[in-house]
Amino acid sequence: MKKNLWLAALVFSIFSIALNASAYQEMEVTNGGTITGKTSLSGQMPFPRIYHLILFPNIDMCAEVDTDDEMNRVLEDFKISPDGGLKDVVITLDHVDAGKPFNKEPINILSENCKFFPDVSLIRQGESFKVDNVDAVMHNSQVYQKERGKILLNIPIPAEEVSEGKVQFKKHYKIMQMICGMHEFMQTWGYRVQNPYYAKTPLDGSFKIDSIPPGEYKVTAWHYLMKKQTRKIKIAAGETIDLNFVFNAGKVERPFYETIKSGRIKKDAVIPGTAKGKEMGR
Repeated sequence: MKKNLWLAALVFSIFSIALNASAYQEMEVTNGGTITGKTSLSGQMPFPRIYHLILFPNIDMCAEVDTDDEMNRVLEDFKISPDGGLKDVVITLDHVDAGKPFNKEPINILSENCKFFPDVSLIRQGESFKVDNVDAVMHNSQVYQKERGKILLNIPIPAEEVSEGKVQFKKHYKIMQMICGMHEFMQTWGYRVQNPYYAKTPLDGSFKIDSIPPGEYKVTAWHYLMKKQTRKIKIAAGETIDLNFVFNAGKVERPFYETIKSGRIKKDAVIPGTAKGKEMGR
């Protein structure tokens, strides 16, 4: 019995040491490096996703935003500036074991007019988040692990109440998507961050990450409908590195679940009333 207890204690100690060793350590960074740059979209703007509101409940309330003349909810997944800058790209610096304080802002998602705000959030493993539903109707959402299409949790979102959820990613996976089971066009995304060296691009696509300890790292650029891009860098003390990421508009990657059911956007879908729509008689 004593031997078994001793072995259990030893295993727990080894596990604790390994866990602590892999955890991010905060320290003072003096004369750290900086990466700056821009994300952009090249090529013709991808088609938006279109959902026919007549197929969903609460049509009057849901038609308040992002709705065309044909009563379709239109999801514009690519928001760009006049010079092609791409919004909502997450830039992360991987394999940083120690560095500046990890003072991450809490995740607060707004549910209004059958729409989640913001489109993209940054999330830590095991982090809780809140959903403030100001709609007068209930929403019932599921959180998916995008890489495997598995549901991580269900979140009932009562009318005019604040709900809370917690995300625990499986293994090394990083991408989550929350979708309302009643209103499928209500979608928001999350990307897992493991250190404070990250940025989410505004409309002009610019980003800056500073106070980077000297060393070799992998920089990842991720947009929720595009394949991730990575670059390897070696940064010295006080050095500034300029990195630009260009995403090809012709290589959109739709979530797997959207490719296996009928009634969702097709590759040749258009918005009625647009130039392309008129050209096709819509």
